[in-house]
Amino acid sequence: MPLRIIHCANFNQIRLKGCYLSSMGYKLNNGLTRLNHQVITYSDRDMSRAFGFLGNKTFFSDKKNNENFYQFCLNIKPDALILGHADTITAETLLKIKDKLKNIKILQWNVDSINPKVTSGGGLHNINNIKAKLPVVDYTVITTADRKLLNAFDLTKNKVGFIPNPVDNSIETARVFANESPEYDLFFAAHPDALRDVCGKDYTSKEVAAFLTREFPEQTLCFPKMNCPALNGAAYLDALKKSAMVLNLSRVNSDYLYSSDRMAHAMGNGCLALVDRHTGFADFFSDDEIAFYSSKDELLEKIKFYIHSPKERMKTAQNGHKRYFELFNETLIAKYVASLLEETYNPKDYPFPTIIE
Repeated sequence: MPLRIIHCANFNQIRLKGCYLSSMGYKLNNGLTRLNHQVITYSDRDMSRAFGFLGNKTFFSDKKNNENFYQFCLNIKPDALILGHADTITAETLLKIKDKLKNIKILQWNVDSINPKVTSGGGLHNINNIKAKLPVVDYTVITTADRKLLNAFDLTKNKVGFIPNPVDNSIETARVFANESPEYDLFFAAHPDALRDVCGKDYTSKEVAAFLTREFPEQTLCFPKMNCPALNGAAYLDALKKSAMVLNLSRVNSDYLYSSDRMAHAMGNGCLALVDRHTGFADFFSDDEIAFYSSKDELLEKIKFYIHSPKERMKTAQNGHKRYFELFNETLIAKYVASLLEETYNPKDYPFPTIIE
């Protein structure tokens, strides 16, 4: 039976930096709609800014936003709430909603790292944001399947598990594997000063970029905010769609199945992804689908090989594209989310780790 769902997340329609047109939020909306569910969006951070003076988010605008969200839910009477990093909405507001809408189900999703080592864009701050809503949500799904990290959420009391970063044919529209000579040989995007784990050792992104530039002086490299201007929104996707290979580096690459959504963007658009084996993705992909590496030397060898062997790069990227869509397409991920909300969930229906029982 179709659900009426309010999806509360950061859809970034006021503060345009980033313009998350390829985010988990939009892909879940698409997948759920394709499964005949009704999805009503509520952009919580935008609403909080709209209630603030001169578009600034404040304690008072957050309070007004929570009051508005409560009334919004009572008017819509959804069957379910989905929350994606909806940190402006409090647990108290959710309790009030549950008190009025007795049968409502609530799920929160989170795409940031839950490794305490991470100090920006995840880590303890993110862990605490997730924990704040654990007592009032029915399910929590996170883009890591690392059991030792998920244990932080008291799995004896809370239903917590993995959700993959999905791909979507209406968003990841390129097929770079069909292009023998893309504009860029290699793409790598991250904040220049952000630390990245390269085979167990930390480097800033600009150090990684400088290293690759020295190693490949003759190649065309795209490193936004490092050797070219910052890229956001459509400009970011346009550059990615012109790239033969994408280096997928996270702050930590040893947390099981954790990656930023850049891996989905790359493989979904038919780029060849360069991925550290320690991520655990080799449990789901072969060396004929992803360019895995375990050391800096192997990373350099893979890049050199595929630069000089475009046919092999195209074949491997095409295989990876096909496999990623089989495993992690937006409709399958949305089916997983909907099955939790409908209480029809069966872990055997999904080819990836799900809720920890």
